[in-house]
Amino acid sequence: MYNNSGRPDAMLFCGALLCCSAGMLLAASMQYIGAGQEFTSGSVTGLLWTHIAAVLAGGVLCALLTLIGSDTLARHGGAVLAGGLLLTLLTFTPLGYSPEGSDDRAWISLGFTTVQPSEILKLCFIISFAAHIMQAGERINEPRDLALLLLHAAVPTGIVWAQGDQGTCVIFIVIAAAMLVVGGLSVRIITAALLLSPIAAWGAWGLLGEHQKQRLAVLLDPSLDPLGTGFQQLSAGKALASGGWFGSGLFSRERELVYVSQSQNDFIFSYAAQTGGFLLCAVIVLLLFGTVMRAAVLSGRSRGAGRLMSAGAAAMLFAHTFINIAMVLGFMPVIGVPLPFISAGGTAVVSMLGGIGLVQAGTGPKANEIQGG
Repeated sequence: MYNNSGRPDAMLFCGALLCCSAGMLLAASMQYIGAGQEFTSGSVTGLLWTHIAAVLAGGVLCALLTLIGSDTLARHGGAVLAGGLLLTLLTFTPLGYSPEGSDDRAWISLGFTTVQPSEILKLCFIISFAAHIMQAGERINEPRDLALLLLHAAVPTGIVWAQGDQGTCVIFIVIAAAMLVVGGLSVRIITAALLLSPIAAWGAWGLLGEHQKQRLAVLLDPSLDPLGTGFQQLSAGKALASGGWFGSGLFSRERELVYVSQSQNDFIFSYAAQTGGFLLCAVIVLLLFGTVMRAAVLSGRSRGAGRLMSAGAAAMLFAHTFINIAMVLGFMPVIGVPLPFISAGGTAVVSMLGGIGLVQAGTGPKANEIQGG
């Protein structure tokens, strides 16, 4: 969040702040309208205060990462990743928790609240992967070093897959791919990977469960299971169409809203369409992609491990934004990817603001280049 002069970058700061403000506005709207009618699964009581608390916690994390700087973060990349992995592995213990309606065990129950460790693991991975790429240096295209980097990426991705969270697996893959490209992966290897991607997709299909394959099938034709797997996307489509240009009003109880399961979480974009219409959705899209583009621009201006961390954070924000909106619009299957800064879910909000902190850490005055080993 710093420019070349070492001052905070106002555009990135304002973009993230406005995105968080949109999230808090929608949380306040849901809390108010939810007192008068049922339009989603799960309680919306206290949603605004939870969102505010997450934004404050994320702001603290953002500031800490900025103060530490990318140089120091990279030097401790191994320990950072180990901590993230250990936290995520707790989901396989009795502390692990799977919310009602979810088919993955990706949360830790603390009694008074729940935490999703894989969101924090994303930040840990970005830090450690940046350090690893810097250590590889010009050897990144050599078979041994590239294999070790791919193994590095496969470990957290595999753990998250074992949780049943395929959506987060996709995010890890996008982050790793973006960082490898920025780190100097050759065009020859990139081309080979693209040519082999159909084989990889075929292999991934074989690993999917029947309910996951059904999600892909209803993507092509939601009417195959209108009361089951296809219900959420069919409802989201009705919600999107019902809002018109200006919606029914963010704080209006006069009109019954279309019921969309988890509209406070992964399908919050459909709620924005119902209550704020096309206009609010357009504002949200512009704010999110504007923030992503600014992070990408700042990544190009940074150097060393900071450049890689900024690229990883920008890729994370882009993947979340693109996949979530495409999912709600019915262009992608429902894979449980929240909308950055806006969807309910405290850990995800903290993680996204942590991503902004990594951009800060990578482009600020404390960012120093680490020479490749």
